[in-house]
This record gives sequence, structure tokens and C-alpha cells, in this order.
Amino acid sequence: MTANVGFFLRNRAEQDPGRPAIVDAGRDEVVVSYGELDRRASAVATRLRARGIGVGDRVAICMGNGLEFVSAWFGAVYAGCATLPIPPSSTAREIAFRLDHASCGALLNDAEHAEVSREALARAHEQLPALRVDEALKTTPGDARPEALPPDAFAMLLYTSGTTGAAKCACITHGSLHAHTRALAEKTIQLSEEDRILGTLPLTHSYGIRTTLLLPFLAGATTVFVPKFSPRRTLELCSAHGVTWLPGVPTMFIAWADEETAPAPASLRWCMSAGAPLSEDVRLRAERRLGAPVRQAYGLTEANLTAINAPPDRAVPGSSGRPVAGVEIRIAAESGGALPQGAHGEVLVRGPNVMAGYLDDRLATAHVLRDGWLHTGDIGFVDEAGRLTIVDRTKDLILRGGASIYPSEVESVLASHSSVREVAVIGEPDAYYGEEVVAVVVPSEPVRAEQLDRWVRERLAPYKTPRRYAFVDELPRSASGKTLKRRLRDRLAAGDLEAVESGPKGTAD
Repeated sequence: MTANVGFFLRNRAEQDPGRPAIVDAGRDEVVVSYGELDRRASAVATRLRARGIGVGDRVAICMGNGLEFVSAWFGAVYAGCATLPIPPSSTAREIAFRLDHASCGALLNDAEHAEVSREALARAHEQLPALRVDEALKTTPGDARPEALPPDAFAMLLYTSGTTGAAKCACITHGSLHAHTRALAEKTIQLSEEDRILGTLPLTHSYGIRTTLLLPFLAGATTVFVPKFSPRRTLELCSAHGVTWLPGVPTMFIAWADEETAPAPASLRWCMSAGAPLSEDVRLRAERRLGAPVRQAYGLTEANLTAINAPPDRAVPGSSGRPVAGVEIRIAAESGGALPQGAHGEVLVRGPNVMAGYLDDRLATAHVLRDGWLHTGDIGFVDEAGRLTIVDRTKDLILRGGASIYPSEVESVLASHSSVREVAVIGEPDAYYGEEVVAVVVPSEPVRAEQLDRWVRERLAPYKTPRRYAFVDELPRSASGKTLKRRLRDRLAAGDLEAVESGPKGTAD
């Protein structure tokens, strides 16, 4: 039996073609059935195959949430390709890097992202076609069934800050997605055909793909896709379409808790927060506002949705709950040995949700995948009931509004400015986003925060741009010369490090 997750859609289209698959809130709330969506995916697959793109090739997708993204993603999967979703706010430079690094065979985009795609293709080392999805949908699909693929075939390539430092490309297989999605749908989250899910999470991230696309399609449910997050609009959509399950990130739950005009959706069974730590205060405020339980989950791109504090299990403050069915968690000491219940140590994960490895990077893969376990770099403990609580991170990853930002990428861009001698990028606690990005700069000549802000915005997505800049004479270092970022964070928190704001706040994808 083929492991191609494209059959999540094809099987539903054959069983019940008229059942609503998605509602596209960006297209006047048009309802698209499983049968129609299957036809659209087949058309995209047919167009790709006509260009000689098929099994084993890699196809990048650059567009926002909605009908065209879903058609493109499943079209590429039908053709046997590995998908590489790219955040739509990415710059041409960022897109070109991913196209080159992943050796993509094509770039699928929509009209809104046609210009940045053209610029990215001009920067890319290899010439490859850019295909507009709206044009591909005009293709007569024929019977473009999903290709038969083995379980170890790549389904998704997702760029992440990784657990080792620089940005990596995590490879997710069809077998992994198939087993993990089935465990989520049938055991942990227990979705059915009667469920309605709000799709406001970006489909360019693993969390969004799994919870608002694959999981609902396997269950035969309906997803209401929203191209841009708005607390009032999303609550109105939840009420209008009877949304029963609401996955989001802490920033969204803060916004929903503070939204005072839209009524609470009466249809919600429960809500799930992941992507960053959810404070107990925010959880309780969001529960009161939404009129439904709000629970926390834990995962990372390399091992998405590892544990979920899902009903009917009771809510445990700060806990991410029990492992998803089929997933194992171990708490390890620095020596690698397993620690007893309640002891704090590194979180190790094993199961169908774990990536196959980093693309073309054996050393980084070997570093995090050791003895059959993924070493997450997160510190946590497991209680007497087997629930996981995350207490700290050993890496410098910044989590802003659920989006991962690795300081080294921002530092590299700032360091290329002629007025910057040294720079350290750190995270600062923020009541809304969870963390904000702060750049601590040692200038080589006088420079203003506004100048650096423009420099970064021309090269990186808005959400990666530092919100504040601090200027110092030197960075604190250890005896070995390593920058002591914790000391900078402590100084910032104590008010001993003056930082100035520059430019508008970016938005997380």
C-alpha cells in the first residue's frame, strides 16, 4: 500500500465528493468540496508532470493560506514531489537561498507573490520554472491519481533553526506524516467528519500543515482558511461556520482574550496552543473569553506535536500533556542516561513524528539523532502521570508569536553592514508575542537604529527584524571568547542596557 498522503484527499473525494473540504475566507467564504479540490490538485499535478517534474523532485510553494495553497500542496504531492512551503513574507534573497539549497525543480506561486518570485528566480543559481497556480488550474486534469510512494519518500522539506545552530532543512517523510496524522485524528485529538477547524495558522509551517490540512482531510472534516489573522474576524468566522476545534499560537490566544466585540463561538469543543510557551494567565483569560478549554501542546519542526494536554485529561498549568499516541519521551542527563520521574533534563523524542534528518547535512543529523532518539535541546520533566513540562531551552532560539527566529541569521545580516563591528541578537520577554528580537550592536562608526532597521528589512522577513537596538562599546565574553548572551539578557531585564525602538513591529508568519 502506498504511503502517499495525497490519498487523504483522494480517498475522501472518492467516498464523498460533495462533502465540504475547505471554506476560503479570502474568497468571499467560498465552499470547496473534496471532489472539486481533488480535481484542482490533479490539474496542478498534470501541469507539473507536463513540465517533466515528478517523483523525487522538490517543489517550492510561496503563497498565503487558502484554496490555491491547498491545491498546490496536494498537486505537488499527487505528482510524487516533495513540497517546500516558503513563508509568503520572505524576501527574494531568502526564497532564492531555499530554492538553491533544496535543489528545487519548480516554484509554485500565486498572483500576489509573482513579483517576489521572479526576483528570487533571478537570484537563484539554477534556472527553474515559476508556475502560477491559477494558470495550472486551467489544465485538464484527466485521472491524475497520487503516485505510489514508499514510506521513506520525502513529503515535506521545512526550514527550521534546528537544534544545532544555523538554519537547517528538516525532511519529513510520507510514512511519518501518515502514521502521526492517523494517531492524532483517531486517538489523541479524535477528530471526525462533523468537526470544523479554523485554519489561521500559516500553512508554511509544520504545525499549520498538520493541524489544519492533513488532520482534517484524514478525518473528513472541514477547514475554514483565513489568509490573514484578525482576532475579531476569526471569531466571527468560528461562529458563522460552527468551528469546533481551534489550534493557534499564544499570540493568537492573547488577541482573542483581548477582543471584546465579537461574541464567543458557541460551537467550540476545545482549543490548542503550541509554537511557544503558553502562560497560565493567558490560558485562563482565553478560556473565559472563548467559552471553551484551552490546552497546551509541545513540538518542534523536527518532531511536531510530540505531547498534547488534550481533553479529557485534566488541565495541568504549564504542562504540555502526555505524548501523542505512538510517541515516546525520555528525560536524559548530560551523560545521556535516562532520568527518573520529576527530574529535569534534556527532552529526547522517538516516534513517527520525528524527521528523517536534515537535508544534505549528515553531521547535523548525526548530532541530533543519536541512538534512535531526537535530542531536542529543550529542558523538561515528566510527572507521575506521564505529562511533559518544558522548563527551559538550551539553545538561543527566539520564539516570536510562534515563529522561530535563530539569532545567527539576523546577526549575519547586521554584521554585513559597514557600520557594525560586532552584534549579538537576543530575545526579550514580550506580553503579546512571547519574545521580541533585540540587537546589541558594537558600532565601528556612528549609526542610527533606523539605518540598521532599513538594512535588515531589505534582507529578511519583517518578523525577524529586531524590534529594539542597544549600542555598546563591547560584548561580554567568556574566557574562551564566546559571547555571553545570558548576561546581555539579564542586563536588559534589569534596565542596565538601554535599547531604542526603531520602525514598526513586524508580523509573525
